[in-house]
Amino acid sequence: MDKILREIQREDKKNPYTDQELAEILNVARSEVIAVRKKNNILDSRERRKQILIKDISKIVNENPQMSERKITEILTENGYNISRSAVSKLLKEENLSQPKAEIKDKELVSSGKHVKVSKAVEEDGFEELIGIKGSLKEKVNLAKSAIMYPPNGLHTIIYGETGVGKSELATCMYKYAVKNNIKEENSPFIVFNCADYAENPNLLIAQLFGVVKGAYTGADANREGLVEQANNGILFLDEIHRLPAAGQEILFSLIDRGEFRRLGESSSNRKANVLIISATTENPDSNLLQTFRRRIPMVINLPNMSERPKSERYEIIIKFFEREAKRVNKNFIITKEVMCALMNYKCTGNIGQLKSDIQVTCARAFSKAIFSSDKVIIDLDSLRDYIKSGYYDCNCEDEKYSEFSVEDIYIDISELVSGKNRILSDNEISEIYNYAEKELKVLESKCFSEEELKNAFIEKLDNKFNAIKNNKNLSDRRSRIDWGGQLKEYTLEIMDKVIVFIKEQFKHVNQGLYLALAIHIEHAIDRIKDGKTIINPSLDKIKASMPMEYELSRYVMGIVEDLTQVTFPEDELGYLAYYINKFCYNEESIKDKVKVVIVTHGKVGIEMSNVVNHILGIECTLGIEIALTDSPSEGIEHVLEELKKIEAQKGILVLIDMGSLVILGDEVEKRLGIRCKTVNRVDTLLAMEAGKLATIEGKSLDGIIADLKKNKNYAMVNTNKFSYRKNEYGKKNVIITLCLSGVGTALNLKEHIEKQIEEYDASIEVKPIAFLNNNLEDELNDIEAEYNIIAICGTIDIDYKNVPFISYNEVLGKNGINKVLEHLNNKQPSLSSDNQLNNLIHEDLILYDFEGISKEYIIDTLVSKLEEGGYVDSKYILSVYKREAMGSVVMASKVAVPHGLPENVIKPAIAIARLNKPIVWDNKFMVDLVVLLALKENNKKEIRSLFSKINDQHTLEVLLNTEDKNEIKKILS
Repeated sequence: MDKILREIQREDKKNPYTDQELAEILNVARSEVIAVRKKNNILDSRERRKQILIKDISKIVNENPQMSERKITEILTENGYNISRSAVSKLLKEENLSQPKAEIKDKELVSSGKHVKVSKAVEEDGFEELIGIKGSLKEKVNLAKSAIMYPPNGLHTIIYGETGVGKSELATCMYKYAVKNNIKEENSPFIVFNCADYAENPNLLIAQLFGVVKGAYTGADANREGLVEQANNGILFLDEIHRLPAAGQEILFSLIDRGEFRRLGESSSNRKANVLIISATTENPDSNLLQTFRRRIPMVINLPNMSERPKSERYEIIIKFFEREAKRVNKNFIITKEVMCALMNYKCTGNIGQLKSDIQVTCARAFSKAIFSSDKVIIDLDSLRDYIKSGYYDCNCEDEKYSEFSVEDIYIDISELVSGKNRILSDNEISEIYNYAEKELKVLESKCFSEEELKNAFIEKLDNKFNAIKNNKNLSDRRSRIDWGGQLKEYTLEIMDKVIVFIKEQFKHVNQGLYLALAIHIEHAIDRIKDGKTIINPSLDKIKASMPMEYELSRYVMGIVEDLTQVTFPEDELGYLAYYINKFCYNEESIKDKVKVVIVTHGKVGIEMSNVVNHILGIECTLGIEIALTDSPSEGIEHVLEELKKIEAQKGILVLIDMGSLVILGDEVEKRLGIRCKTVNRVDTLLAMEAGKLATIEGKSLDGIIADLKKNKNYAMVNTNKFSYRKNEYGKKNVIITLCLSGVGTALNLKEHIEKQIEEYDASIEVKPIAFLNNNLEDELNDIEAEYNIIAICGTIDIDYKNVPFISYNEVLGKNGINKVLEHLNNKQPSLSSDNQLNNLIHEDLILYDFEGISKEYIIDTLVSKLEEGGYVDSKYILSVYKREAMGSVVMASKVAVPHGLPENVIKPAIAIARLNKPIVWDNKFMVDLVVLLALKENNKKEIRSLFSKINDQHTLEVLLNTEDKNEIKKILS
């Protein structure tokens, strides 16, 4: 009893233990915990937390009565609570706390004098209607929110992306977000202006934007306000900003800088306007806008095109557009699997805009056939245009890459759309099998199958559905009862506590996602019976025959549910319960006849990775083996062979290795242990998890696993059947090095650019970013060279490494840049050498001593101006410095900032220096005393090393910071 009371006393008061958790922690029966708790008048976990939770929620609501439930939940989570939004909602209602406001009134958008309605419902924060806010658009949405929230009036923003990627939609969402969060008033305007309409006529542009005074020109017989005045205290959205001529861009300077403007014809007084500018362009802002204009708009949001977004997001977008069309024509839709495959796979160069248009035309063609004859529209391949059909012929619908979003026949019921139900899978819906079953039955019945064909087709659909449920990341992410307790009824928790105890007695391995998946299913089943709805499973006899053990166990589970709820279930329900048990539970015997996945690494990484994979998948599906860092390759192989002798692997072994020196391991295993073995020359958690899932959960053969991984471009393979990396004469894999000062700015950008370019040529070539400032740079390169064939080094600094070809940043990004990289695959060229001395790069006129730097930007502007005046850099250099700083600042010894720009903008190399009279904050992280701005070429590597060596020397740095003479600064650094 004492240990139970002691655990309760020590528990996190914000997240108290449930009875079941206490029982598991202390290895006692749950009934014993309950008895002790009641004997000592201790409330259950929810009631123990309730008082402190009510206090904290009340405080939040009192400070902001209009705050949304989602925001309240976020704040509570940040403060240490593990709580769901539904639990917060329930408590708000129970305690009669202030309810959050769900909607705002109609807004009007003005588009060149025309009014455009914005939807009434602003869900949550205004961005909810965007697909991908937790995926490819997550970072973009965060930038958009930051731009709106930035004090005092937000940051002017450019949204950059190809035609049809959703720039206008994002701008509208930013406006909604501003209103929802009380940054802009409810009735604040959102003005839309297309710059292309007046691109060639600056006078009309001025009149349209700023308004006109009476008599300004012939026909101006009255004063007229412009769009800027209409946008006062709101947002002005300038579409196609790249079509604005230079004169038009300059017109906006005073508005951006001071919030002032004049109407056309005014010459004396200035007018005031508080306007946030959001602009959109399909062209690169850095090369298609005036530099002076570009610098005034600090926030650039680059939206991805359709090909850069995940397949799952494309799937959601397609469903969203079909739902809109179904609602518009007021008919149910059946979209065939073949159509979904085609739409998922065809080349949609116009992005989301083209996809929307193509789906509208597709629906119109299908609708014309069904307009008089049916209450539903069947959309099949005949409904598609030829260029969309090509996507189907190029697509393998059975490909594993489509399994996560179930490319299959889709049934859209307009009654659900009208009632506000969301067809896109949610946690609840992915586990609520009945609606899915009913929809699939409707589709199958419409195809006039025989009874036997229908049963076979239905069980195939059911199997795919349960695989999707099993692989749903949200289930395994929320493993603790705390994570989902607020979503479920109390009686459901009691049922599941008993069910899980029973199931764990029957199986050695139970996937942690089962609790939530089965709990939601049982809750829906109970509600369905109480509502008088039927439960139908046409394939019950086939499930009973193929899963006899699970079927019998499901009888016991159903008995638990019926005893606790007094609800009687039909036998058809046993088929669904049996499927849950089959997909989520395993015994040791069933694992022995599966391929064994082994992770071999130098050091403990492999063992830890194996533990993570096994924990997430809820089954012991991988084995980690450590090779000592001091072992030779032959010693490492011997150690691995000894470990493999201890395991049963009748179906073969898949080995993931971290170094090419172990590539012969597969041959050795087959030769000496007599076990089939394949070797993958790569190790990471995602690959290990995929391999473990394919081997143990899906039960694929060794060849099947290799084939599936080979289909995925993310996984480059090596194995004993000649499925291998491209090798050079030494058997090493090819690698390209990207290099910049920090290793995280330009180097990472180059890595992404090169990887995209070489994907079609040779996806097996690796690209590694490294930092020039690494004190062990040469050792790092030597280590890489020991394992790889270095094709080329690309970046901003030529390090002249062992005659490895160097290709500059500018060349790589040029029109034929990637060809310059690839031409060195078999033909290395000597790199450039440096003939500049550090002494020749530092000039007294470029040294600012005892300088009063009021801000980072002021210091950079001043130093770059000095360089421009001296003819060292061109006018574009300053923009390249700010772009580099946006990627991440370089600060040495926590005292010396080293901003730098692109070599292509350097006319002649030089270094500008500012010794500050007092330290300033640099990037909110460092107190900087010295700023050294580099304007160097690629071949200045020796000078950079010499400079950094001096700065890194503590004694030299102290002397430098205490000297009182410009000339002395030059001497110390030279």
